[in-house]
Amino acid sequence: MRRVPLRAWVGLVLLVGLGVLSLVAGRLFPESLAQTCPLGWDLNRPDRSVCELAFGGLWVSLAVGLAAGALSTVLGLGVAALARLSGGVTEQVLLRAVDAVFALPDVLVVMVLQLAGQSLMDAGHGVGLGPFGLMVASLALVGWAGPARMFRDRLATLEGQEYVAAARALGGGGVHVLRVHLWPLLRPFVLAVFLSRLPSAILTESTVSFFGIARMEPMSLGRYLGTSYAALIYEGGGRVVLPAWGLLVLLVLGASLASQALGGGPRRQV
Repeated sequence: MRRVPLRAWVGLVLLVGLGVLSLVAGRLFPESLAQTCPLGWDLNRPDRSVCELAFGGLWVSLAVGLAAGALSTVLGLGVAALARLSGGVTEQVLLRAVDAVFALPDVLVVMVLQLAGQSLMDAGHGVGLGPFGLMVASLALVGWAGPARMFRDRLATLEGQEYVAAARALGGGGVHVLRVHLWPLLRPFVLAVFLSRLPSAILTESTVSFFGIARMEPMSLGRYLGTSYAALIYEGGGRVVLPAWGLLVLLVLGASLASQALGGGPRRQV
């Protein structure tokens, strides 16, 4: 059995720790946090403490990253499986489509999707997504190509094993071979691919929200930073901005360490 590297444990512990902290402080007991926050009250929102906004934003950013990462992984896995089961011209067409989507800049495409989705919602055609659902859908639509390419390559490698050839020789169909012989070996890789999507999804959402394009409510870390960075020009403004910035760095660092150590694929520039 493959030994899990130390940095993977560090990344996973960091991710789980931040998740528990954001759940307890940002969702379960926000009132207690507001009364005991050592950083005081937010300059732009005098009725909210810095701790409430920072840990509340951490919870939203983490939830967006997990949902978008999971949806991107599922979509990529579906496309890869369809490509390998179809083979021939269909597989090549799907791979060219994957390459075309993969070449698009994540942040720019998500900005366009957010503006288009918000226009539809304003016109009453939002199909019930809301700001959170729209952001998750936007990130998944630009994020599935990387997992699809990685899953397709891993499936092609696994299909070269002798036991797979023997299963096919005994009459095993494509779906049977995929479900019975390939899926058990693919499952650990699915976790690594899922984790590899987290940093990109969180950073893309934070960037789009920072520039005020996304209407995330409750606020994510990116939107909180985008509405509070002006506090840096005032004395003591660092206590408002730096905690949220530090939580965002730790969140991305934990996801990156875990995904890289577990054998995730190459990261995509955003």
